[in-house]
Amino acid sequence: MDDQIYLDEPYLSIRWRNVPQILFAEWKGYATSAEFRAALLKGVQAIREHHVVGYVSDARKATVFVTEDLQWVSEVWLPQAVNAGLKRMAMVTAEQGLGKAIIEDVAKEIDNHGLSMRKFDSVGAATVWAQSGLGG
Repeated sequence: MDDQIYLDEPYLSIRWRNVPQILFAEWKGYATSAEFRAALLKGVQAIREHHVVGYVSDARKATVFVTEDLQWVSEVWLPQAVNAGLKRMAMVTAEQGLGKAIIEDVAKEIDNHGLSMRKFDSVGAATVWAQSGLGG
């Protein structure tokens, strides 16, 4: 079975990877609040349809997220993703900058919801951990 593309927009792509059975998101640039929220809900749909346990989000090119959207992630997206079966979320972040600080704040919230979240500086390491829980 081939990969399945859930979203392919200028700001983000989300696809189910049959090998190694993870959901992979790649941020490409700025998304409006509406785009951001709709995109993350597409991810929840993929989690449900493929019984996704591991999710890799490459956020190295992500831009500023507004506080209201981060609150929405915590209050709306997280419970839905966990209820859909997500166990591990691997975030690939830039070495420094605003995006890294924001991801660290989000990671604290996520750990409070029973979902393991770890930060990585390479997609390869993130993928291994998201798939197996090893090497984190």
